[in-house]
Amino acid sequence: MKKSIFITLFLFSLLSFGQELTNKELIEKSIEFLRVNEKDLLIEKATLKTYQKDKIIIVLPIITNRDNECYYCYHIDNNILIWNKRSKSFEANYTKKSEWTSDAVYLSSLKIDTAPYYLNKNIRAFGLRYSYSGSSRVNPYDSEIINLYYIKDNKIIEVLNNFELENMTGENNGTCENASFKTSKSILIMNDKLNNELNDITVKTKVKNYSLDSECDKEIVKSERTKSETLIFDKKEKKYVLQHRI
Repeated sequence: MKKSIFITLFLFSLLSFGQELTNKELIEKSIEFLRVNEKDLLIEKATLKTYQKDKIIIVLPIITNRDNECYYCYHIDNNILIWNKRSKSFEANYTKKSEWTSDAVYLSSLKIDTAPYYLNKNIRAFGLRYSYSGSSRVNPYDSEIINLYYIKDNKIIEVLNNFELENMTGENNGTCENASFKTSKSILIMNDKLNNELNDITVKTKVKNYSLDSECDKEIVKSERTKSETLIFDKKEKKYVLQHRI
């Protein structure tokens, strides 16, 4: 009897696993759910990631407000959906119109960040990192930005928006000679004293100014410093904002 039950459970688990949707199928279901035109999807930027074992986060960037005179100029809607693998249904979705833009500076990547962003003892957020790049070789530009969200009562709630984590700017004449660059790289440090309020988040940032040797092989550091900032939750704005600088 026990052996029969075990075999039945094993076969059921195989059947359940076999019914898991592929990424392509999940994207197709998301498009249908949102009632958007598949032709407007930036398919190369669409991204999915498993979250908390039984959920899948899906991000679909949808082109809108196209410029008829500039084929690479448009706005991009941010669509986030949460797929529940157990119920096989969408349990939450979020849309922000024209979250991103594309012109001379364009959206180069989207990435879901499921690091343990614990805002308090009950709330764990997830991140959405997105990068912008410039098309100029003479004045290179790259930037990585993060938004933070959490799920509550079948809603996706944004608590941090458009916070820059990395930045690189430069100026050159097409060669490394006399070129100059500036970079900043930040990390978010979550408060380990978990309570019921949304905790402060410490931001540590390293800023560096440098040039390159004539062979473009070696960095010549001109200045380097580290600064600390604090993100606090503004109850009126319902968002994290920078509080002070050191």
